[in-house]
Amino acid sequence: MNNSDKIKAIQLKAGLKVDGIVSLKTWIGIYDLLFDALPTETGQAALIKAIQQKLQIQADGKPSAKTLDRAYVAIFGSEADTESLEEYQYALAQEPQQDLYNETILKKMPKEVVPFAKELIHIAADQGICLRLINALKAEDQPKERKHQLSQHIFIDAQSNFSNCNFGLAFDMGIFEKNTTGELVFKDQSPLYAKVAQLGESIGLTCASANKNSTAVPHFELRPAWAVRMKESEMIQELYRRKKENINLLAFI
Repeated sequence: MNNSDKIKAIQLKAGLKVDGIVSLKTWIGIYDLLFDALPTETGQAALIKAIQQKLQIQADGKPSAKTLDRAYVAIFGSEADTESLEEYQYALAQEPQQDLYNETILKKMPKEVVPFAKELIHIAADQGICLRLINALKAEDQPKERKHQLSQHIFIDAQSNFSNCNFGLAFDMGIFEKNTTGELVFKDQSPLYAKVAQLGESIGLTCASANKNSTAVPHFELRPAWAVRMKESEMIQELYRRKKENINLLAFI
């Protein structure tokens, strides 16, 4: 197995575009597979140095063949070879490809809301709509054209007025479409957002937008069933108590 095949195998496992080229996104994918988290540093040299430290080899921040070889073995195991790559490609073709970004965000979300987010992503994909979770964007990362890439999206909890957001029971969903080079590009306006809003409400989420035909990114909230007859302030007070006492936010007690 040559280096190009190893890179392709890593890109496949990380849910990236498979081209056999070691780009910055490939190093981000390697980092995520090794650390089970996206990096806070996105400079290539810093990324590679962190990976080399994890692999316990000389940490010089240079993209060497040795670093790729060690990363490949750490990800796939010491017996990984061309046959294992072919088996992995076959297995991947049998299942929907995982989205590296969504999988990372889902791990950070409260367990109560994860099934709803996963289901919305799944049923939208069945209709040819690619969704990614968006709760907040780094202002310094926003290009003027608002063509946001996966590394520019982060999930954070709301810190201002109390609402479902403070308890992780709210999220936004952004539509991503492939451009001419095959890269996924964020669409801040799309007629498909009205369909996404309908899909969300069909599985028990509430779309906060007053205009159900809006072409803007929808904001979804999950209102607990036990709060159906409560005032908003009463629900928030009970959510606060449950979170403080580490009680399931959705359970009837």
